Amino acid sequence: MYMGTCGQWWKRSIAAMLVCGALGLGTALAAPPEGNAAWAGTGKILLVNKTHKLPDDYEAKADLVTVKNCFGKDFRVERETYGHFLALRDDLMQSGIHIELESAYRSVEYQKQLAEELRKTEGEDYVKNFVAVPGYSEHHTGLALDVAVVVNGKIVDDVYETEETPYQKMHRKLADHGFILRYPPGKAGVTGYDYESWHIRYVGAETARKIFLQNLTLEEYLAGGEETATMAGPLASAEYWTRRNPEGETSLSEQEREKAQSRIRRKSAWVKDLAQYPARVSGDAIREQMRFAMSDFLADEPEGLFENKAPLSKFRYHRVKQNCGMDALPERQTVRYALTVSRAGLRYLPERGAWYEDAADTHYDLLQGLTLNPAEPLAVLAESRDKTFCFVSSRHYVGWVDRGAIVFVDRDKWMEYVSPKDFLVVTADKLTAHIGGAFFLPFEMGARLPLRQPEPEDGMWLVSVPVDVNRAMHEAKVKIPADGNVHKGWLPLSENNVIRQSFRFLGDLYGWGGLEGGVDCASFVADVYRTMGVDIPGDSVEQRLGMPSLVSVAGMNREQRLSAVAKLRPGDFLFTEEHVMLYLGRDAGGVPRIIHACSSRWFPGEGENDGPLKYYTRRVVVDGLDWYKTAKEQLVDNLVAVGGVWKRG
Repeated sequence: MYMGTCGQWWKRSIAAMLVCGALGLGTALAAPPEGNAAWAGTGKILLVNKTHKLPDDYEAKADLVTVKNCFGKDFRVERETYGHFLALRDDLMQSGIHIELESAYRSVEYQKQLAEELRKTEGEDYVKNFVAVPGYSEHHTGLALDVAVVVNGKIVDDVYETEETPYQKMHRKLADHGFILRYPPGKAGVTGYDYESWHIRYVGAETARKIFLQNLTLEEYLAGGEETATMAGPLASAEYWTRRNPEGETSLSEQEREKAQSRIRRKSAWVKDLAQYPARVSGDAIREQMRFAMSDFLADEPEGLFENKAPLSKFRYHRVKQNCGMDALPERQTVRYALTVSRAGLRYLPERGAWYEDAADTHYDLLQGLTLNPAEPLAVLAESRDKTFCFVSSRHYVGWVDRGAIVFVDRDKWMEYVSPKDFLVVTADKLTAHIGGAFFLPFEMGARLPLRQPEPEDGMWLVSVPVDVNRAMHEAKVKIPADGNVHKGWLPLSENNVIRQSFRFLGDLYGWGGLEGGVDCASFVADVYRTMGVDIPGDSVEQRLGMPSLVSVAGMNREQRLSAVAKLRPGDFLFTEEHVMLYLGRDAGGVPRIIHACSSRWFPGEGENDGPLKYYTRRVVVDGLDWYKTAKEQLVDNLVAVGGVWKRG
């Protein structure tokens, strides 16, 4: 396996495995939980790097076990750490990723011997640059592991190109099992080492989650003291930002909220008041909406697309497009009414298969628009030729939905879900409702469910959800705990509620169009505002076009862009051409911060041959404006507009 150090590639060897350590300072935190191997006996989490030596008595007390990997190679690992490694390995296997140990514990004495051998064979400069000083290697702890991905019985290299690698996928699972990526990209100035995708460190589940959510290194976490330990810092706490914005508790009145919603509907044709939806629509209007749903990359014969890892043929494309049945639409179409009975994709074309821009891609299905919650009311405008899809208008977008995911209802029943008198709104990032113990429905933030009783009984709300029984609509009554995961009626529309709701997604998986149970940039901001009764378009470009208050910053220099950002209020929006973010405000150091569902970012100089590294973050994170949106430009230089729902000034 090739392991990059200082931006170079190095063949797998004992010498390369010795390269571990970090720069930085550590301070004591709260006393460790009993039995947590990641903590030293002094009450401090164990830190070993170039400036922090392994305690002299550590090796004599370390609880090490001898294990084998799948190739029969022996390793010594700290006992508790190995148990969590096995759990991580089993978890990743569920996603088709097989990892094995490549390196673990090395004694101080053994490293002394190896350093001397390498001094003779490779020279003094090599040892100084690439070999950790005995006593200062994290591998002495038994808590640090180098892992390798195995495919078809062979170790595979990590790659530093533009596709997400199995190693990057592993990184998002680490915190669930108490591990951190010890040397992440962009942190060489803190750790002293460039990105090492294979080197993980056990710190315990609670600590790992705090480090993960706050985008920290171990050094930064320890240096942050109590603030980072309790997650009160700007990178992981809604409370931090709401305390800095006391005027943000003021909420808009119901009348003001309705005015804001009306302004959005006037600017965006795709945000509908379904209660006022016409009973009949012209065939030309439906064709126009179908063409909009296809967007530029699907409306005309696309090139360079892949399906099932093979190039998409022209015949296949035209067959799917013909399935839309545009030429069969009548002059006037009677609207039908439906409710979703499951979590359903809103597709750009009537096709279940996935189309990608890269043969190896599995995440970014270009046919996926967004994901609808169960119990979502839809205006049905047409059916595909093969009757497997329906073309629909939702409250905030249009597209094709699988016929099996909806059930037709009459307008009176439909209106009970369009405009319920009493309702719950899901305020958690995710909520699962169990129906009769037989199956469950997953809901995302912003889902609205009609209440069947005005107040909870025995700590439970009673709501209705639609169920399809032999293509006929039935209603199931479902009990939902009366806790902080739901709210009766809309939340008050305020800046600080926007912040609170956005942080409920922190660390969640990025999922293009809601795929893989995740949330993308557009659905993230739409879900947040939906909890307060404001619908915005389900697409980031349309969100920009539909903002009531918008300032174009395209063509401005960096200073002018930053000046425009400085005028924003918490909860406002920042836009690039195809990305949207929520503004949090300025932190205590005066740095403007955002929260967003981030797919990927670039790290100049950390890829192959000192080129740029594309790293797939794929989660909801807090950032500044200085991260690289492209290989050469930072986010601030990519901004095209800023604005908000509030009409100010």
